[in-house]
Formats: sequence, structure tokens, C-alpha cells
Amino acid sequence: MPPPFLLMFDYKLLEALDMVLRCGSFDAAAKRLHLTPSAISQRIRQLEERHGEVLLRRESPLSATASGEKLLAHVRQVRLLEADLATRFDASNDDVAWSNLRVGITADSLAIGLIAAIAPNLVPAKLLLDCVVEDEAYTLDLLRSGDVIGCISTQPLPVAGCVAIHLGQLPYIGVANAEFVAQYFACGVTAHSLAGAPAAVFGQKESLHRRLLRERFALLDAQFPCYVIPESHALYAAAKSGLAYAIVPRAQAATELTAGTMLELAEFATTVPLYWHHWARQTRPALALTQAIEQFAASHFAR
Repeated sequence: MPPPFLLMFDYKLLEALDMVLRCGSFDAAAKRLHLTPSAISQRIRQLEERHGEVLLRRESPLSATASGEKLLAHVRQVRLLEADLATRFDASNDDVAWSNLRVGITADSLAIGLIAAIAPNLVPAKLLLDCVVEDEAYTLDLLRSGDVIGCISTQPLPVAGCVAIHLGQLPYIGVANAEFVAQYFACGVTAHSLAGAPAAVFGQKESLHRRLLRERFALLDAQFPCYVIPESHALYAAAKSGLAYAIVPRAQAATELTAGTMLELAEFATTVPLYWHHWARQTRPALALTQAIEQFAASHFAR
């Protein structure tokens, strides 16, 4: 009988677990792998029996347990390393295949031009990005679970098996158009005026905007009106239209601030430290991406 560790790493079974979590259901995973849902269920049950514990939480949405996340991180790293090795063996072939890298990216990084800035590095290396957009306070969970090969995060400490690179500080400011300021902040930005001024807030989770209102003005969620908008461009558009005020990266509002069509709310000025986290063992495509993100940060973030 094979040793237990060989039974644990049956990649056919691990692939079923990975696909179920990527697709969100047994039926969708079965279609992707050209199997029946019962075959997918059987493979995951076999994997759990060999591992000796539950790896998949059968709830809505489906999620991996802590042990399941460790196995997923392993199989996803192995898949990338195998693809990189195949490319190295085929180095004589001029028609090099495109590499797909799944990364955790912040909405604000996209809003200030991340993709356009790193495009010159992506195209020659034939890199395709599968971007998972999340608030910078939560992207590290994606890396920890093995769902992405790298992420931009506010957390300085790397997770096991990973490396953290300090990218710099991203400056944020409060903004609103002149009409909004005249209507709601004629007497200044105070806890009292903010309690009546509509805010445009990013997403449902704890965010920079919510944190600053709590820390600087002692305002909790139920104590101010807000639009919840989970997309950075739309959030800033709400502020430009006069629908609300917002907290955005200074770079995102630079053009309108210079033109005078948007006004800065200095009471919200702050900087957020950002880090690029990636697996310690990087493939050549992943290394090229890391270098591109470092170059982007050097020109867009404060040191």
C-alpha cells in the first residue's frame, strides 16, 4: 500500500476540489471537467477519506476548510510550476503559449491605471491576468487560500510560503463637487454636517471611508446616509455628479482638482501603505508580473 502522503496528493481528486470552489457548485465543476456531479462528489469524498478530515464546507456559498485551503494552495502552485517547466522545455518554439495568472487586485489600483501601466510588461511576456477585485484589507485571504498567486494588500506580514514587498503609500483624499460642498459643508466638515451629507462608500465590508468616519468623527454606519457602490469608477462618478462625497486616491481625482471642478475635503486626507504579496517560489511569468507591479508602484505611490 502506498504511503499516506502519496494518497493525499492524488491530483485528479485535488482538481475536483479546486474546480468545485472555482465554479461555486458541483454541477458547474462537473461540466468543466466533463464528468457527472456524482463523480465530482465521489472524488471529493475520496479525497476527504484519504486526508482524514472535511475539506469542503457544504454550505452556500461553498468554501474550503483550513486544511482544504492548504491543499488548494499546493495544487495551484504545482499547476503553475508545471506550466512554467513545460514552457522552458519548449523554449525553442517561437510560438510561446500565453500564461494565465490569477491575482488579487484592489479596485483603486485599477482606477488609477494599473493595467495600462503594466501593459508594456504583460504583452511581451504573454501574460493574461485573471483579476479578482477586492478591498486591500481582504485580498490576503485570497492568497492564503491559494486562490491567487499574488495580491496587493495593506498587511505587511507575509503568510507562510510567501513574500511581501513594500510598494509605498497610496494617498487618499475626500472629494465633492462645488455644489455639494455649498449645500452640505458650508459651515465646514464636522460630525454634525457629515451626519446629514450623503456619502459614497465602497462595498459592504469595513472600508477606509467607514474607518475614517469612526476614528475622526465618531460616526458609526447607522449615523450617516450613504450609497454603497462596489466599484471605484462608479463611486468617483457619484461624487462628480454631486450625488455624494467620496474618499478616493488623490491620483484618481487629480485632473478635476486641477480644473477646479472637484474640491478636496482635507479632513479626510490620509495615506494607505500597500504591499505586493506573492508565493516565494515564482514562475517566470509571475516574476515578470512582480517586476511590473513594482515599476507601477514606483511611479504612482509615495515612498
